[in-house]
Amino acid sequence: MTTQYVPATYTNILDLMLARGIKPGQGGHPEAEPAEAALAMVRLQASCWSHLAAEIDSVFGPQEAESLVRETVRRLGRYRGNEIRREVERRGLPLDVPHLLDYWDYAADEAVDMTEYDREPHYYAHEVPGCGFWDQMEGICPQPLAIAMCEEIHVAVAKEYNPAMDVWYPAILSRGQAKCIFRWEMPQEAAEKAAAQAERATEAAKKGGLPLLGEREPQQPDPARSYSAMARLHVIFYHYVADQLLRTVGEERTEDILKRAMAKWGTWRGEEMRRDHQNRGWPLNLETFITYFDEPSAGDAWVAENVKLTATEHTKDITTAAFSEWFETLGTGRFALPMFEEALPAQAKAYNSAMELTIPQLMERGDPVSRLVYKIRS
Repeated sequence: MTTQYVPATYTNILDLMLARGIKPGQGGHPEAEPAEAALAMVRLQASCWSHLAAEIDSVFGPQEAESLVRETVRRLGRYRGNEIRREVERRGLPLDVPHLLDYWDYAADEAVDMTEYDREPHYYAHEVPGCGFWDQMEGICPQPLAIAMCEEIHVAVAKEYNPAMDVWYPAILSRGQAKCIFRWEMPQEAAEKAAAQAERATEAAKKGGLPLLGEREPQQPDPARSYSAMARLHVIFYHYVADQLLRTVGEERTEDILKRAMAKWGTWRGEEMRRDHQNRGWPLNLETFITYFDEPSAGDAWVAENVKLTATEHTKDITTAAFSEWFETLGTGRFALPMFEEALPAQAKAYNSAMELTIPQLMERGDPVSRLVYKIRS
């Protein structure tokens, strides 16, 4: 399988939107098509992860940081692998290699340049010359920590999905090589055993009169689904970083590390938007900032009400948000706050030093809505 690869940069994503004609969506943000929503969320997820990793490296030093990151990635990989395994089992399908990849929880085909050339129940091989996640890690995430993430994540997911499975990499982009080369494999007899177990489960379901779910049904492209799937991964990565820090250094230092990392991430986002808009000759005002914001609207993945936009003020009440739902599911609690309280004001200020954001209400604090109030000095 080969997908059309688009590096997940802010400028590329905005170019895609401008080429088809931008329409306003929730909160006045640009309404995204499915591919644009997925690309935008890959960019945000990977850059957030990279700023967290860079801060961890700064605090702990290279050796301890690598150990912490590897354990973090193993744990979040096990969580993801368990979720995929449960979904495949629920459908009465074998826990073999193709079904792991068919149900892989990454919804951004456009952000991966992939060529598949071997696919069997016990073996799968493919190459990735371009990766949207690596596009963001390069230059932000310290290389040893980028390598650690790439080396650990797929193995952890695969082994939690089926302990008989393994993944190895003859080459990885983050090592400085030309492409990622993946080999997913399990003993052939293990794949046959998985098929037999699935067949027995299917027969038991038939005898019990239970509906058979079978293979995944084709899904129509949906921006809300693309956005929400990638928001889920974003939150999982962030949550497990916070949780590993809590286990390592306690509450106070964890909050301090998260706050600094998220402020730097927000500043990076604001600077990227500012540079792009200046290159296009656009005014750095509130209307431009909101109309071309780097987190798009995507159907009902998040919903805004009471939206107001003038030359000096922008307000909105966010009543539903995929991020909030997943932070609630994972129990991140107050450690989710820096992603909003630190990142978003820093982004606004970096875009235009006359701009400021206050957040009088936030769902992650337990409020019924998240109220954002942007103001800019004339």
